[in-house]
Amino acid sequence: MTAHAASATPWRRALTAGLALLVGSLVPSPFDRREAFDTYGPDKWLHFLGHGTFAVTLADALAADGRGRAVAGGGAVGCSVLLGLTVGYLQRYVPGRVPELADLVAGALGSLFGVGWWYRRGR
Repeated sequence: MTAHAASATPWRRALTAGLALLVGSLVPSPFDRREAFDTYGPDKWLHFLGHGTFAVTLADALAADGRGRAVAGGGAVGCSVLLGLTVGYLQRYVPGRVPELADLVAGALGSLFGVGWWYRRGR
């Protein structure tokens, strides 16, 4: 396996996780919105897990390309939060979707926890 092929695998995982997160967040929702779920709904766990997974795969890809672990982790969290902000903006145009601050917070926390786990795992 060439060095290029070996480094492409972490990037494929990161791209796949990011694309799944983007598509999953922008699919029109067939369910009625429940005001009670705006802050503590079950979808917050999906944001937490989805962004955590994306951030870990992105940190792996950045580290595989020679970035330091701190830079890779920080960059992954930043990109994940930026993706969350982008999704929140785009959800305005998707039927049944409404951007929520709690979704962004859950995603940011998931990214931080995921990268924290990733960072400690690599020590």
